[in-house]
Amino acid sequence: MNSLNNSQRKIIEIIKGPILVIAGAGSGKTRVITHRIVHMIQNIGISPSNILALTFTKKAAKEMKDRISNMMMNQINFDQITLGTFHSIFSSILRKESHWLGLKSNYTIYDHKDSENIIKKILKDFETNLSLNYKEIRIKISQYKNNLYYFKNKFQNKKLDFFTKIYKSYIKRCFQANSLDFDDILLYTNHLFSYFPNVLEKYQKKFKYILIDEYQDTNLSQYTIIKNLVSQHKNLFVVGDDAQSIYSFRGANISNILNFHLDYKNAKIFRLEQNYRSTNHIVQASNNIISFNKNQIFKKIWTNNEKGEKIRIYCASSELEEAQYIASSILSIKKKTNLRYENFAILYRSNRQSHIIEYSLKKNNIPYNIYGSISLENRKEIRYFLAYLRIIVNPNDEESLLRIVKKVNQKIVKNILSLSKKIKGITVYKIIKNVENYQYLLKISNKTINRLKNLILTIEKLRINVEQDHAYTIAKNVENFLLKENYNHEDFQYILDHTFQYVQEQKKLKNNGDTSLFGFLRFFYLEINDDINHEENKNNKVSLMTVHLSKGLEFSIVFIVGLEENLFPLKSDFENQFKIEEERRLFYVALTRAQKKAVLTYAKYRFIWGKKKENVPSRFINELNKNFVENQKYISKKKEIHSLNHFNQENQNSRYLEIKKGVKVFHKNFGIGTIVELQNKNQIALIKFKQSGEKRILIKLDKLVIYS
Repeated sequence: MNSLNNSQRKIIEIIKGPILVIAGAGSGKTRVITHRIVHMIQNIGISPSNILALTFTKKAAKEMKDRISNMMMNQINFDQITLGTFHSIFSSILRKESHWLGLKSNYTIYDHKDSENIIKKILKDFETNLSLNYKEIRIKISQYKNNLYYFKNKFQNKKLDFFTKIYKSYIKRCFQANSLDFDDILLYTNHLFSYFPNVLEKYQKKFKYILIDEYQDTNLSQYTIIKNLVSQHKNLFVVGDDAQSIYSFRGANISNILNFHLDYKNAKIFRLEQNYRSTNHIVQASNNIISFNKNQIFKKIWTNNEKGEKIRIYCASSELEEAQYIASSILSIKKKTNLRYENFAILYRSNRQSHIIEYSLKKNNIPYNIYGSISLENRKEIRYFLAYLRIIVNPNDEESLLRIVKKVNQKIVKNILSLSKKIKGITVYKIIKNVENYQYLLKISNKTINRLKNLILTIEKLRINVEQDHAYTIAKNVENFLLKENYNHEDFQYILDHTFQYVQEQKKLKNNGDTSLFGFLRFFYLEINDDINHEENKNNKVSLMTVHLSKGLEFSIVFIVGLEENLFPLKSDFENQFKIEEERRLFYVALTRAQKKAVLTYAKYRFIWGKKKENVPSRFINELNKNFVENQKYISKKKEIHSLNHFNQENQNSRYLEIKKGVKVFHKNFGIGTIVELQNKNQIALIKFKQSGEKRILIKLDKLVIYS
């Protein structure tokens, strides 16, 4: 308590009733939450088992646990405090209470890839000619669930009626597979609390004091769960910042924090307005920017930190020159200071901006990490390994079983699915288990039958001790089987390492925690759904990420790139005040990540989808108070021409470099990729790009740069 100022101490000492803390960027909100929990236990005598603390990321939960542990010198058992992300906490509750909903406790969790595969199958079943994007449908389904839309046919036109059919079919398939997607975890918790008052009452009695971090990020589903839980005692303590509400695209509703005083009568509202992170110039510029928003809770952030450097704005001729400027600036700053590469961050509005920045950093031998790119768990080998683990836990997991069967005979999958639809009440697993009974209907050979029977036999063997063995033992058994089947891939070690680490961490907990395979899979899939794995950057590299992924982080030097109209703010309905205000909040988040120095860049010209576009500087640049900004630096025409000619010369020279299979190349529109195949007498290259997928490039016309 001695480390707190007077305003923070006052917030902590009031225990009863609803409390809203408006916590500005860098104001030490985590310190307030953790001190409050310690105060409740040590000084008030509240039982740790009656406390529920909810966060949005695993990193935030871990940070809170570590701080509480240090303050209390391990005087309490952490098993008694319910502290974690919304999804992890309520998925645990669902496992205990699943029987009320007709679910089995061994349910598996579907990720986005699984959900999209189900949607593809549904669209094929409907045999529709409509041009529908399965990813957009998955996002729409997510929106429906987060807004608690059930099966009511409220829709007027045929297109939406058709979507409702897809929505119903999707939910039915997941339920039959005893599987939940991420949104189901909250949706089913709402079902549980809404339709089974005895279950709700049980958790109302348990969770007498509820604390929520980042309340501005809650959606309707989360809001409703909390509203139900606190309806008896009203002991709700929420911390958030409406100025950092940037997740409306995933259902977050800023009204939840703006209207807190209306939802909870007699609520006490406090403000944390001292910024401990940034220099005075950065703090004042941030205040200036967010003041242009109408929908906000008024606060005036201030700091006792040094005045610091003014914000630098740089105008480049092109995205290439912008990237070159960033790279040279990093080297220059690093040379003048004692900063390490890990102290630098480059933030952008859209992932597609990273390609050319990556090229420039590589060229200047600057090490970097890109966050938010294709994740390791999406590799085919890892998904295949995970499919075995998931089917061991839940034989009804259709997606996992079909992924395994495809390795046996890809053609048979369509026939199996068709048969399971014709014969009601029979699962894919049962069909394969009794495959000899369906040989004629499936049109398969005796050889395929034997392979499928052996597959089921293997799965049954691996399932024998699923309740007794811990996750690592089962994962090792799966690996041993796959090695016998001539699968030998280093990515398998990724899962083995994760299961080993998980089991070791659980063994440290009281009663060995939950070392089961189900526990690991729940942990793993909820962990990878986290925005970003915010591990400490031990490798000393520059961080590249979207602004959305930067929330909660801080860096000494921050570059915010691509500040142009239609890019940041992103092209949308500029007449829509709500969208513009969220874009401005996003810029506010980017700016407040900087501790010592912020550099804003934009380009006069930028290639967008293969077309050269002339740009207008972002309105956010014009909104900045000039008292906090260096004079804008425009490059000379001579420098602009030199820069473009230099790049063109590089491209021309690259034509004479050796283009062959396996060579890494850079394409100015698609970024970095690897040549997979040369076709048409080496005139066309099939290139697999890191973020754009496979493209056929005409070497003669599309200029490539060898990426070494």
